[in-house]
Amino acid sequence: MIQVYAPASIGNFAVGFDALGAAIAPIDGSLLGDLVKVSASTTTEFVCSGPYAHKLPAQAEQNLAYMCLQHFKQAVAPDMPAVRLELVKNLPVGSGLGSSACSVVATIAALDKFAGTELSDEALIELMADFEAKVSGGRHYDNITPCYLGGLQLTAELIPGKSLAIATPDNWYPVVAFPGFTLNTAKARAVLPKQLDMHHSVEFAQRLSAFCTLMLQQRSEEALSIMIDTVAEPHRAQLIEGFSAAQQALLQLGAKAVSISGAGPTLFALCDNLASAELCQQWLSDHYINEQGFSHICQLDWAGTRELNEELG
Repeated sequence: MIQVYAPASIGNFAVGFDALGAAIAPIDGSLLGDLVKVSASTTTEFVCSGPYAHKLPAQAEQNLAYMCLQHFKQAVAPDMPAVRLELVKNLPVGSGLGSSACSVVATIAALDKFAGTELSDEALIELMADFEAKVSGGRHYDNITPCYLGGLQLTAELIPGKSLAIATPDNWYPVVAFPGFTLNTAKARAVLPKQLDMHHSVEFAQRLSAFCTLMLQQRSEEALSIMIDTVAEPHRAQLIEGFSAAQQALLQLGAKAVSISGAGPTLFALCDNLASAELCQQWLSDHYINEQGFSHICQLDWAGTRELNEELG
């Protein structure tokens, strides 16, 4: 049996709307992402399990993982034998943590390994982006590429290979908090302006290019100082109850940047030391999340999508 794990990710990463994303891993070793298991079978079987399986459509034909299986067989491996595919859904849908990307990436990566097709990273990313577009309405790579490749990725259609890795310091601790309610991605997109004026377009380009250049020059403290989302956050904050108060409190507790993860409602507080991260997580546990929510102190997951040998999920 092939088992493949794909980690959660922070899309946009504040300064990089639709272009910058980071894969994350809780420091306590828990799996914050989806697991896909593929094994040979006499007939095609699909199972959806895990803590958030009940939030997905009951019909296999409407599940992204099953849709990926059907497309992979038709487009890539028509001679692949029948399989039993199980999606262990560990991420809530509509959380802003790249939940749909996790399902898609883990499924396609697992099928590639099972079938022995050995597609290139770029070919796999393109297949994955095809299916991410079915949910989000566009080929947004900022969850797909960090989820698959790991780490912090600058990513877009025009970038060679679709992604460029940006090294990060070991002392970065993103604290993520899912408040316990979901936010429809289409709704979160609908509140965004249809276009930016010249001033805001230039400012966005300056901020993202400066952030990436400072990171490449290992000037991470200066990069953190300009890590502000001026494109999506001003419009989406109103959709997320408690976000503005949380942002203010977490910055006072030592977070270097606080913003919305992807389309929300999960927020992330980026800290440069573990003590501040622990203070931020405690505040979030006390004031931001409900009984269905969760928070994790994380570091960037540079392993990305990988095969697991032990039985998990």
